[in-house]
Amino acid sequence: MIGKSILASLFVFLLCLAGAGAAPLPQQLKVAVSVDSYPYMFTDDNGEIAGLVIDYWREVGRQQNIGIEFVAANWPDTMMLLQSGQVDLHGAVGRTPARAATFLLTDLNIDAFSNVYVMQDLNGANAIKDLQPFMIGVVENTGHLAVLKQHLPQGNFKYFPNVTAMYQAALDGEIAAFAGLDRLPEQTEGYVKLKRLFPMHRRIALNRMELAFALMPANRTLAEQLAQATSQLSRSYLDELERKWLGVPADQDTLLLGVSVNNQPYMHVSPQGDAQGLFVELWQQWSEQTGAKVTFVPDTSSNNLQNLQKNRIDAIVGFPSNNDLPQEIMTAYQLYGFKSHFFTLKQSAETPLSATSEIKIGLFGNAPYQAELRRRYPKAEFIRYRQLPDMVNATLNGELAGFFGASAVMPLRLQQLNQGDIFVAQQDTVVFAPIYTLVHSDHPELAEKIRQGFSNFTLDWLIETEKKWVVQPDLWYFPQFRKQIPLTETELNWLKSHPALRVGMLDDWPPMEFVDDAGNPAGVTVDMFNLLSERLKVDFNIQIYSNFNEMLQALERKEIDLIANVSEQEERRSYARFTDEFWSTQWAVIGPHDTGMVVSTSELNGMRVAIYKDYKLARHLNDTYPQIQVVPVNSLRDGLELLQQGNVDYVVDSVEASSEMVRQAGYLYLRIQILEDLPTYPSLIAVREDYAPLVVMLNKGLRSIGKEERQQLYQNWFSFQVTQGINQAQFRQRMWQIGGVVTLLLTFVVIWNLSLRREVSLRRQAEQKMRFMATHDDLTQIPNRSLIKERIEQALLQHARHNEILALLFIDLDGFKEVNDQYGHEVGDELLQKLAAILGTAIRKSDTVARFGGDEFVILLTGLLSRDDAAIVAEKILHQLAEPVALSVGEVQVGASIGIAVYPDDGTNCARLLRVADSLMYRVKQQGKNQYCFSKVVIS
Repeated sequence: MIGKSILASLFVFLLCLAGAGAAPLPQQLKVAVSVDSYPYMFTDDNGEIAGLVIDYWREVGRQQNIGIEFVAANWPDTMMLLQSGQVDLHGAVGRTPARAATFLLTDLNIDAFSNVYVMQDLNGANAIKDLQPFMIGVVENTGHLAVLKQHLPQGNFKYFPNVTAMYQAALDGEIAAFAGLDRLPEQTEGYVKLKRLFPMHRRIALNRMELAFALMPANRTLAEQLAQATSQLSRSYLDELERKWLGVPADQDTLLLGVSVNNQPYMHVSPQGDAQGLFVELWQQWSEQTGAKVTFVPDTSSNNLQNLQKNRIDAIVGFPSNNDLPQEIMTAYQLYGFKSHFFTLKQSAETPLSATSEIKIGLFGNAPYQAELRRRYPKAEFIRYRQLPDMVNATLNGELAGFFGASAVMPLRLQQLNQGDIFVAQQDTVVFAPIYTLVHSDHPELAEKIRQGFSNFTLDWLIETEKKWVVQPDLWYFPQFRKQIPLTETELNWLKSHPALRVGMLDDWPPMEFVDDAGNPAGVTVDMFNLLSERLKVDFNIQIYSNFNEMLQALERKEIDLIANVSEQEERRSYARFTDEFWSTQWAVIGPHDTGMVVSTSELNGMRVAIYKDYKLARHLNDTYPQIQVVPVNSLRDGLELLQQGNVDYVVDSVEASSEMVRQAGYLYLRIQILEDLPTYPSLIAVREDYAPLVVMLNKGLRSIGKEERQQLYQNWFSFQVTQGINQAQFRQRMWQIGGVVTLLLTFVVIWNLSLRREVSLRRQAEQKMRFMATHDDLTQIPNRSLIKERIEQALLQHARHNEILALLFIDLDGFKEVNDQYGHEVGDELLQKLAAILGTAIRKSDTVARFGGDEFVILLTGLLSRDDAAIVAEKILHQLAEPVALSVGEVQVGASIGIAVYPDDGTNCARLLRVADSLMYRVKQQGKNQYCFSKVVIS
């Protein structure tokens, strides 16, 4: 391939030299293109010629300042146009030996693939050879046929004059598979049904096609000129073309995520073609948390890798990392990890797999644990396979003793192959496989966005979500974090070579880190590292420093390995890597007890404010509040000394450090106030830059420390400091002060209480009104989008617990726009109010009707016995709307298009159910309106 590219480049270079004085390109070129070769060249819904090849030649024309005239015809006729001289060239053909002998061909440098689309219900057809007994459709005189006959010399082929006839035969059930290009044409009549019957993830790659433009041999000079012109198209432009036409249609700001099918319960597609599984739900949650839109692209693992290489998708949701990944692909985040076992025939299970076993073992081609298995079983021979059926057949035929596969996936896959009863997993052969999200190596910023998004997931949510999909407790991944972090073999080996890690800590920063009276390191940070040590099985040796800068310099010199409670700053990235956030810093201002209330930072303008010099906040104050006189200090204690001496007006530090410091002797008459308008900064662990693998392991460890454990760490040290920080003399003095204040307050409270009651009553009424306004539609006074989503989420939790059915009805009014346009917005508003009342009468008190926006309504039906209950409500609504609606201007007639999504058949979360119901509503719109539609059938 590299040699071919070098020769092509040399050819173009020689053309440039030889063509310096050559004649220019003609001012107008006629290019033959096909009307039915989607997505390369086709006729769109408006009757215009479109496609990748069209955009390609238009760009050539723009760059060369020449006119391009497309002559469109059915595929067989386009070749006749070229041979008869009616056109100058053919825009794109697949390179074959026969065509190379007939025409002058020049590569377009576009990767195209010939595929066979297989019927959804054709079980067991996972490779071309499996299609031998079935009828395969193919268009005459296309490049697909020659390749198909190479694979299936005795194949059953049915020939068609064009793709339209072939697609119709597929819809009519006359063929079980057909040959085609990368995508099915969306403008084809019956496209939705065709896509459902022959889904993308069931296609089998036939071969890579070399696309070329073709000229007759007599036009060699023009061919050379066009070769020079097309060579000026940049690779980035060609990549954009491929993503636009060969990728999945989506908005530009939507991430396309490859989902590897046939991997239940982790990732697969439903019978309706929707991606589902544990990994899919993790990514749906990531989308909700980050606000990034995503679209799932189900396909085979190998196709996903190819699409990611070509930037046709943005990421692969989960893939076993191994050394065979293409160099264009990088790991972004370890999403998961699962166990794999050795599966063998039941009659062979009595012979356990051991280090002395001299047998042949099958592995999937992307299995990441082959090196570990070779060390365990040095006398075994390992053979790689692409498909599970091939390994199963090899085992049944005696060619293999068995194979390794994912423990949660294999039982269902074997059952689908009708082999579930004869295979068994050997329990003592477990091996761990980490699963990573993959991205293109050109997009490291996307990898970081993915990592940051998943780092915000709580362990509790991950555990509960996994339990919904993975049934066997011994196969759960996330609960392991509670006791011992599940590390990969590479990570374990790294820790073995680094048995003790040096941690830098400060001697006087309570309660986070300090030295206690016995001279031992103590504080929240010490307890945190004790937890990490227990769960990562690594020793942390603490080294004490009295100065934070000296500690940072020690990290830079690699005298220590990591420091906690550090913020990420540009100058530190040259010598440190940083973990995810484990808690954030909130700020407090300390001043004399007789100072006034400080509500916002701007009230410190003109004041002298002491702050630790290396805090990121110090720069923020200088930049954002230039009128504050910032006084940098070496420690909080130094700042408090300046405050007591009157050399500064206030001191700013973290809430934790401030509250503990002022409780100590000598700081009794200081006052702490929290500044909520200051930015919070994440507290991170800084790791020496050559210890990057440690960052990933620490992130796993930090994830294992749940919210309750983190709160307990804080409470342990705050309670200790409170009981130890005040002596008896200070306590008695404070009690006298409190007694005097209480006497004065009692008199004031009696008077104040009377006015307070009235104020509370008024405020309560205002809050209730504001709460209603925030959750209800102003016009119709029924729940709005926000409230219906909240009620759906609550209902889903309840129905999941009791294994009940609920339904969402997504309603769009038919004829509302006409009424609104004819009579005006006031009448339109009156109609919406009447319709809201009508919908309310069609449901029970336990159900909810909400205005979703415009003329769209959503109804939540709970506690259903079957989907028929939802159909009854839909029919009731349609029946009521069949009657004219009386308005101030007279009677009007409207209808409704209703899409119905059912839990759990159509989805298990709010966003998914709303999307399904919305799409079904639009399907009703397309099929005649005034109907309702489930995911499988439309009912008038």
